[in-house]
Amino acid sequence: MIEEDFTLLIAEDGSNSTATVDELKWKYHNIVHFQHDRRLGRGKALREAWKEIQAEAYVYLDVDLATDLSKFDAYKNLILMQKRFDLVTGSRYMPGSITNRPRLRRTASIAYNLLVRFLFRTGVHDHQCGFKSFSRRLVERLSVEAKSDSWFWDTEVIVLAKKMGLPIKEIPIDWAEKKGRRTPLRRLLRDVWLHGIGLLTLFYRVYFTDLNLNLS
Repeated sequence: MIEEDFTLLIAEDGSNSTATVDELKWKYHNIVHFQHDRRLGRGKALREAWKEIQAEAYVYLDVDLATDLSKFDAYKNLILMQKRFDLVTGSRYMPGSITNRPRLRRTASIAYNLLVRFLFRTGVHDHQCGFKSFSRRLVERLSVEAKSDSWFWDTEVIVLAKKMGLPIKEIPIDWAEKKGRRTPLRRLLRDVWLHGIGLLTLFYRVYFTDLNLNLS
């Protein structure tokens, strides 16, 4: 059984669903809502929200629910495996995973993940998936060490956890693209630029600075 003692944290970044969330809060009293009109970026929005919540485990899901929670017991494994691993992350590309996304987007993503795995020796197939759980001690360290405010945050947290020597578990998921069957070239190029700058910055921090990732 999965523990029922949990808080549902809704972190809105640049959107406003306050009216809908307020209706839910009348029925479910374990909902906490953070809403930012000004877009902060995934990394900063999560860091700001997690500062306000003390928990044993932190589970993160993309709100579009691209991951089918019922397949592979994905949600159950995300939580239960976190008792043995400091970071559990869903994978769209490890053996057994099922992924439905545009061919161009998939090809670019696989190439990106191969590059990250080569540069940082993470052993992880998918660094970008928005389906993760974290231990408290990892969240506390990431609140200090994670610098990315953007979508690159997903890659950064895996690399940092690996460099800290923390146990990481990758689990297969059934994942379907929710942004349409085609990827606009402009958005793809923007993402390539964003993640390219992120990789260069992180590479410099990891290999050319006195980055202290000891857990003591």
